Amino acid sequence: MQLDDDKRLRALLDREELFDLVRRERFARDQRRFDTMTACFHKDAYIRTSWYDARGGEAYVEATRKWMGATGNSKHWVFPAFAQVNGDRATVESPAMIFNRARPDDIEVDVHVFCRFFSRAVRETGTWKLMSFEVLFERDIMKPVNPSDVLPVDWSLLATMRPSYKFLTYIQHKRGVTVSPDLLGDDRPDELSAFHAGEERWLAGHE
Repeated sequence: MQLDDDKRLRALLDREELFDLVRRERFARDQRRFDTMTACFHKDAYIRTSWYDARGGEAYVEATRKWMGATGNSKHWVFPAFAQVNGDRATVESPAMIFNRARPDDIEVDVHVFCRFFSRAVRETGTWKLMSFEVLFERDIMKPVNPSDVLPVDWSLLATMRPSYKFLTYIQHKRGVTVSPDLLGDDRPDELSAFHAGEERWLAGHE
């Protein structure tokens, strides 16, 4: 019984440490605590978001610092929900929301993105580090801050964008940022299933 209890306690501690890690990384990002954010990532981490796609934890943090200086500061809510651990490897998937205030065509709007954050994590010298960070998009909404304003949207252009992150893509387009139409999203379930299958293989140590 003691052995079973020890295993359960270890599993609980791993899960809580992983959940704390993914919450801490986004909090540090939003609050511009870049040293804390850097400490959350493995040096070889792979990161893909609507505006970034590259490898290297420190490089991503530095790019984030510059991005936030140019575009302002979006905020994130993260609700870690599902962690799988296999030795010193783990994956964590977290329902999340991204809040972004923008001013396209001089009309102030709020964009809310409903998504999930997915990360690989590895344990090095007893500490969990994020080995990847990806966004799995669900849907998004945009509304004027002043309800009497007309939503400043070119609807014909919006119709060409992926439904799972169309308003985010539109806002980035207005900022001069090209967003890939091939990010992971619930509107392409086959691609999402293939992604999760690959993550399961990595977790099992087959990659």
